[in-house]
Amino acid sequence: MSFPPNYSNPPGQTSRNLRTGYRESTAMPQRVRDVLGRLKVTLHQNIYEADFEYGPQPLRWEQVVTNISGNSSITQVPSSGGVRMRVGTSLGDVTIRQSRPYHRYQPGKTMFMATGLNFGNALAGNVHRVGFFDDSNGVFFEQGVAYPGNPQGMYAVVRTDVGGNIQETRIGLDQWNGDQGNIQQLNFQNIQMFWMEYAWYGAGATRWGFWIDGEPVIAHQIGWGNFNNTVLGTGGQQGPWARTGNLPVRYEQRNLANTTAVNDMYHYGVSVIVEGSQNDQRGFTYSYGLPNTVQTRSIGASVVRYPLLTVRGRQLGTQEFGSVYANLTPANYSNISSITTSTSSFYGNITGSTLTVNATISGAIAIGQQISATGLPWGTYVTGGSGSTYTLSTGVSTTVIANTIMNGNTTVVNFTGTPFSNVAGATNNYIGRSIFFPNQGTNGNGVNGRIITSNSSALFVSDVVTGGQLTSTPTVAAIQTTSGSGGVGSQYFTVGSAGTIAAGMGVFGTGIPNGTIVSNISGTTVTVNQPLTSTLASSSVTFVPGYCIGLINRGQLLPKRLMVSSDNRCVVELISGSVVNTPTVTGNVFNFTPMTTIGSTYSFAERDYNATGTVINGEVVFAFTLAAGSGLQDIDLSYFFPLYNNVRGNQIDTLTLAITTPSVLGANVGGHLICQEAMS
Repeated sequence: MSFPPNYSNPPGQTSRNLRTGYRESTAMPQRVRDVLGRLKVTLHQNIYEADFEYGPQPLRWEQVVTNISGNSSITQVPSSGGVRMRVGTSLGDVTIRQSRPYHRYQPGKTMFMATGLNFGNALAGNVHRVGFFDDSNGVFFEQGVAYPGNPQGMYAVVRTDVGGNIQETRIGLDQWNGDQGNIQQLNFQNIQMFWMEYAWYGAGATRWGFWIDGEPVIAHQIGWGNFNNTVLGTGGQQGPWARTGNLPVRYEQRNLANTTAVNDMYHYGVSVIVEGSQNDQRGFTYSYGLPNTVQTRSIGASVVRYPLLTVRGRQLGTQEFGSVYANLTPANYSNISSITTSTSSFYGNITGSTLTVNATISGAIAIGQQISATGLPWGTYVTGGSGSTYTLSTGVSTTVIANTIMNGNTTVVNFTGTPFSNVAGATNNYIGRSIFFPNQGTNGNGVNGRIITSNSSALFVSDVVTGGQLTSTPTVAAIQTTSGSGGVGSQYFTVGSAGTIAAGMGVFGTGIPNGTIVSNISGTTVTVNQPLTSTLASSSVTFVPGYCIGLINRGQLLPKRLMVSSDNRCVVELISGSVVNTPTVTGNVFNFTPMTTIGSTYSFAERDYNATGTVINGEVVFAFTLAAGSGLQDIDLSYFFPLYNNVRGNQIDTLTLAITTPSVLGANVGGHLICQEAMS
């Protein structure tokens, strides 16, 4: 066997040159190499950065505050150029700040983030977190449960929902494999420069570190390829360390029990860097515009900000089950019979996977409840038991302290009949998915919950972000007989009685295209989101609660070009809608149709070209005047921000093409927005 002249042992070791017999150094220190082993001399590219000198940047960062105690808040602090996150004293208090973008991982590159942060005090019952993560996947630092070897309660954590259930690998500071001499210098009541980096590939490495005296210091690292987790006793790594490498930056405080004091965390500037620079984004490109049957829309004179066309992403990116969209075909479109919530608060202790309840404070423990407590892995829920003894989905390696205050919550969605029987022989194949109910919850934005276990007639749902629950039972409408219709191609019909029909319900019957939804109900006139295929006079249609199940859409719509034409002079404005500035219209509401139903099978976008009236609110981000008879205009939009989703996955950014006409002339205007869909 022959070897190359400089054949050596793994990086970081000293080896013998097999040709010359001399020993030689083979690698630079790991702190100056990325997680793929390359010396950090390649071009590094900032793909996201933020500071907060003049405000919290609400268009680029989303805030979530659950304020049970009345003391939780997020406040920009001008005097220090940062943001104060304050969590109150009640169980369930939460503050979250998360970047709007999910930063796109590219194989072969290292993802790196750095931030200045002061964690503050380690307080029993409270956790502080910072890193690349969301509710389901990621890598982050955590300040939580203190113990003798780790008096500041610091952990390096990896979160994953591979297989459906959320699991966390949590390593305490005294178990970090970096230089403990450096690590023990750190005082987390002082400001620190935190950094994290990872490669995904499924088996890439993850690192946590700090800067000390201007030098990068590795605190802990895990190489997931062929990883044997002997410290945590979980054996060899079988699957990817996370389901995705596309992750946001996030700061979080969360009370897992009642606490004795208000707790503050301060964060400052942040950057996200790709080692080796980022290649142009790749994804499918689609045109979202007026259909070939409606080439232009006629707009009268003196009309202000008429919503010609609006696009957005879907609420759920991967939709596998439900009764809303055409690519979902549950058996008999089973009705939801009820939605019930169950909450509890109690004292108890956990040994292994056994929960012993010592005293109940409120409510009752139920199968499917997600249980939260200090020291208990996130996502743990009740799988069985009664009385004072229950079995949990996740065990703990050490006993959770007796009489720890614990909290449980779950939502049970019950169906009439057997839902989703089209999945032959499947059992619990919904675990880890989210369920979305259009027009259920605050402001009609819907409520998202994560399915944690299921059977043939019910889904057990635990909310993944705020601890809130589905609070209303969807209205169920019986079979209705239509009394009139606009005929083939119309998007309305009348019924003898409106009964309990509600916007967001699915509609089924002869002449109703699969995937049709009620967009508006006025008196006995029902407006739907798709043209009828036959006249419905005196035919029967069925209304059912709209819902869909799948993975939350974490993709992005990246605007690229605008194609627009008009036969008369008009002003064209692009109005962006976000979580903090959502547009509405004074006439008919937005009525979105999935692109999957109109020829773009694999698109995760929706479009509307039916809304009328005036667009109000939203950010006017671009405007120009079209001259009469100027022909087709091609406008470059490649410098626009993408359209994102919110933290809970139930509100999507929109982009509206709005038209304003002069006082004496109307216009016939056509338009298409061309976007690239960056898959998550």
